[in-house]
This record gives sequence, structure tokens and C-alpha cells, in this order.
Amino acid sequence: MIYAKNNIIVKLNGAGYAILNPLSGSFDIMTEAEHESFLKIKDGAAPDPELAAYLLERGYLYHNEEEYRQAYADAYKEFRRDSADSQTQLMLIPTYGCNLACTYCFQHGIDGAPALIQKETVDAFFDHIRKEYRDAAVKPYITLFGGEPLVNSPAQREIISYIVDKCALEDYELAMVTNGYDFADFVPILKKARIKEVQFTLDGDREVHDARRCTANKRGTFEQVVQGMEAAIDNGMPVNLRTVTDWENVDELVQLADYLDKKGWLDLPQHLFKTQIGRNYELFECYSKPEHLMTQVELWARVAELGKKYPVMAKFHKPDFKGIRYLVETGELPLPSFDTCPAGKSEMVFDLNGEIYGCTASCGRQEYKLGTFWPEVAVNENAIGCWQQRDVATIPACKDCAYDIVCGGGCGVVAANKNGGDILTPDCRPIQELYEIGINYYLDEILEMAKGDEEYAS
Repeated sequence: MIYAKNNIIVKLNGAGYAILNPLSGSFDIMTEAEHESFLKIKDGAAPDPELAAYLLERGYLYHNEEEYRQAYADAYKEFRRDSADSQTQLMLIPTYGCNLACTYCFQHGIDGAPALIQKETVDAFFDHIRKEYRDAAVKPYITLFGGEPLVNSPAQREIISYIVDKCALEDYELAMVTNGYDFADFVPILKKARIKEVQFTLDGDREVHDARRCTANKRGTFEQVVQGMEAAIDNGMPVNLRTVTDWENVDELVQLADYLDKKGWLDLPQHLFKTQIGRNYELFECYSKPEHLMTQVELWARVAELGKKYPVMAKFHKPDFKGIRYLVETGELPLPSFDTCPAGKSEMVFDLNGEIYGCTASCGRQEYKLGTFWPEVAVNENAIGCWQQRDVATIPACKDCAYDIVCGGGCGVVAANKNGGDILTPDCRPIQELYEIGINYYLDEILEMAKGDEEYAS
């Protein structure tokens, strides 16, 4: 018998342990005595036959290495099959220019004057994706990205209207990532297409947000963004509200949550209003206030503290903690994730210059360019193939990691930046620490699920 590589054990607040295995999808609660017995098995001791049968059934032990490899291969095949059937996001960048001067913008280093996409480039984009994705299991959707795609100037209104008309004509769902400053002015144009989602950003209440996300002349944007969100909600457009978070504003999220709750938006169904908390971090250039940056563990530990202390914060955002929220909501762990980098697979980026990139983290950076779709189609199939094969099965450093099929190898761009441009290296995530925070954050719900269940790891 062999101990399963992907067993993860978390100490529970109070007493006992949780054990989970993302490959088998098992999750159990152990007493202190059961945990001690389990560690002896890990060290090579022969288990009690009844216990061994249970652990084999749950996937915490395997009869031999061949059985484990087959289970891994089967899960990998299922993951690849599901990935092939998922919807691809095609990001279209009409401009790298922006009407804001956010203190932490990761695109400051992109060279070139703020230009605007031309109609012939838009036509080439639609021609290209029509051919490339004609056999897709699910029709892809288009997301407007930038820079800021929705600046209320005559030229930008004209080209966005042209893009929206093309989406409507060819029945592409349309999403957008916008700072929201001019969004309300674009609603009559956007309503012509099927809107999948609109992502806005608010970094806190008015005072905090305006200090971080202002115009070039230091004018605050909070009021305009809220007006844009109201326009989206009033017109039935799903809103995804993001906050960019660091030590400077993390505690102020409580005030933002209270504001949104009073507006009634936190009571909307999730398909119409959802939130995400994004970590402010260094991607290519040093942030001007590095002392404010948080690690992933610091961020989610603080969010968990705020959620326990302030009920409105828990209402504002339910952290995922690498699938623990999913466990609480469904009673099951999510399927293994052999890849968490969408670049070149579930995401592709096409910009105003006719250039193709694998993801939003790499767009505009020539070292990550994957080809062109205008003025000619010239695709670097080898480069795209390298991104498409990137997962924990092809990253050598992931081979013996217990957390591989939760971490998924992390971000390929971050990994390449750290490792001399080699994308087949990992951007390791602190899975153990996040599980410890997350399982204990949802512990009451988890114990309630386990109540009355006599099937423990014993």
C-alpha cells in the first residue's frame, strides 16, 4: 500500500484535523487519535484492515503506484475533456490609452502613444476568430479590455459602436472590463448586444477609492463609477465588482460593503451581481508603494478576519479558498485543476495593432507576442503550443508536489518573469496556508455538514 501524494491535512481550530484529497475528491474529519494513527501509516506502519479498506475507498491510500498513476491519468483526461468543452474568452483591446491615472496600473510600461483601433483591424479580428473558432464546442465570447475601452470621445464611441454591431450581427456574447467612469454614456450602444458581464472596480468608499483611482488631474471617480454600475444594474447587465486590495485599503472594504448593502446590491442574485477581491501585486514594474503590497496569505487571512468580525463583509464576499467554499455549498470538492493559467487556452488577446497575446498579463509585451491577425495573419504555432501544453503534468518542478492539482502551476507570466522567461516553471501558490485559513473560516458549516455522519477517517 502507498500513501497518496495529494493528501492534505489541516489542523482545525479547537480539536481534530481535516484531511482532503483533491484527486479522489474526498474530505473527512479526524480526531486527534485518528490523526496519530494516520501519520503512522504515512511512516510505513501497517494499518488496521478495516481502516485500510476505508482509506483505500476514499483515495487516501492506493494498493500500488500503478493504481495511483491510473487514477491521476483518468483525472487528467477528464480535466482536459472538460477544458476542451469550456467557453473561450477572446479579449479585444481597442486602445491601451486610459482616462484614469490609477496609482498601481500594471500597464504603465507599455510603450506607444494612446492610439485607437481602426475598422479594418476590427474586421480582421472578426474574420480571424470566425475561422479559428468555427469548430469550438461552445462559441467563444468577446471581452473589451484596455487601457480603458469605454472613453466617451466621438472617435471611441464610433469604434465601440462598430464592434458592438459586429457582435450583435454574429451573435457573440460581449463582456467588458471597464473602470466605469464613462460607462453610463455607453449603455444605449451596448444594449444592442448580448451582455455577458461588466467588470467594474471600486477600491473602497468614496475617500479611499478617489485617492487610488483618479483622473490625470486628480479628480475622483467614485461617483461616476457608481452611476455606471447603477446604469448596468437598471438595464439587467450582470455586474462583476472587483476591488484591488493591499494594506492601504483592505480594512476599508468593510465601509464599501456597508455602502453596497445599503444600496441593496448585495441582495441581488449572484448572476446579476458578484464580487471579487484582487490582490495588488508587482507584475512587471515595481509598485510605487511596495510596503503596501500583501502576500496571498496576508490578504486572505485579513479578509477572513474581517468576515468573522463584520457580518456585512461576509455578505459582500464569500472567499473561495481554493475550493473550500464550493465544498460548503455543494458538499463536494471541485474537480482537480491541473492548470490555472488560461493563456493560449481559455483566453486569447487581440490588440489594436493587430497583435496576438495569450492573456491580459502579457498583452502589449513584445516578448510574449504570439503572432498577428492584421495586416496579415502570422501565428507562432510553436509559441502557442508551448502555452497550451503548460500544466502541472508538463512543469518538471510540479511532479512531486502534493498541491499540484490545486495550484495548477499558477500564472505562466509571473513564473516566466521570475525564471528567465521559462514558462514551464511554476508560480507556486501557498495552498497549505490557504486551506488552513479557509477550512477554519468555514469550520462551522463544515462541522454542520459532518454532523450525524458516522463515516470518519477511522
